Amino acid sequence: MTKTYDRNTVMATRRHILAAAAALGGTALTAPILAAFAQDKPLKFAFANVTEAGELFKQLGDGFVDVAQKAGITVSRYDNKFDGVTATNNARLMVQEQPDVIFEYNAVEGIGPALRRTFEQANIPFVAINVPVPGGHWFNLVNKDLGIEAADTVVGFAKEKGWTADDTTVLIVQASASGVEVNDCVRYFYVRAAELMGFPQVDPEAISATTTVISPAGVQVDGKATLEDSYTSVKNVLQTIPADRNLLLFTVNDDSAVGAWRAVQESGRGEKTLIGGLGGSIAALKELRENPQWVAEGSIFIANWGVYLVAMGIAITQSVTPPALTKSPQAVITKADVDKFYDAAGTAILLPPLVEENRYLADTGILQKYAKIEGL
Repeated sequence: MTKTYDRNTVMATRRHILAAAAALGGTALTAPILAAFAQDKPLKFAFANVTEAGELFKQLGDGFVDVAQKAGITVSRYDNKFDGVTATNNARLMVQEQPDVIFEYNAVEGIGPALRRTFEQANIPFVAINVPVPGGHWFNLVNKDLGIEAADTVVGFAKEKGWTADDTTVLIVQASASGVEVNDCVRYFYVRAAELMGFPQVDPEAISATTTVISPAGVQVDGKATLEDSYTSVKNVLQTIPADRNLLLFTVNDDSAVGAWRAVQESGRGEKTLIGGLGGSIAALKELRENPQWVAEGSIFIANWGVYLVAMGIAITQSVTPPALTKSPQAVITKADVDKFYDAAGTAILLPPLVEENRYLADTGILQKYAKIEGL
């Protein structure tokens, strides 16, 4: 476990906060921003990251800690290491600290009931990130929408190249242990691509965690959401797909996409492959800008999730009941508009507009203070 603490945390009472707000004119923005400090003691959050090994997820953890500390919140940080046993053990450690809110990013859907028991027995509110945990608040992207939008973009480029259902195969890389919601992105990528290209169509439910051959034009492998596992899985399955077939490639996250793309390149099939990433990692954005075959990036702005999550945690401590799903920012971007959202170093310079399911976060003032969001 790695713990990080804000050494400059202010022990402020509600009386001090009101005085500070009055001194600043009592603006509508000032009061919510200071609300995180309006307590007899500083807030404390516990955050368990799905892994600290992948670039995409480390960005998330670093961003969460950075915003929380700037807001004067004490943070303890844990690494679930993509492992159910580790996540269960970390949950027990987190409740011992008695934080105000627990943030749980666990990749193994099946341990959700055990996590729920641990958190509820300790009477600590918790937020499930990405993979839902029964009884908890939920923060997540909408994987189905990203899969559909990514397919629209990738298939558009495929048709410009003259690729057809007769010479093209869809290859999707899932993360079987992560459950239905996480894998909706690749599942609906195939469903939408099939509709647009004229591939054999199947019901989304027919593409399960154990599906390998979807149709004569569709193949699925399990990359376990990691770079190395995706590389190995794609390298192996490419031997079963005729070398003259064009490939439409999509995976559950950017680490997986980078690994899958490496396998494609090593096989000599790069020019016959179009790929879309998912996540918005620095490595993937570089591919989007420089790699002609990387034509779409389903960006979930994961490096910026921290500001939304911190705002969500503060709202919960203020007795706000979040909606069933608090949506993360997301957009499918291309080479044409990547510079609108990201600078050359891969840092987000603008986030998509708020939607109904996350607009309440603005009431804390944290978003206005620590993020630039279109329309806010």
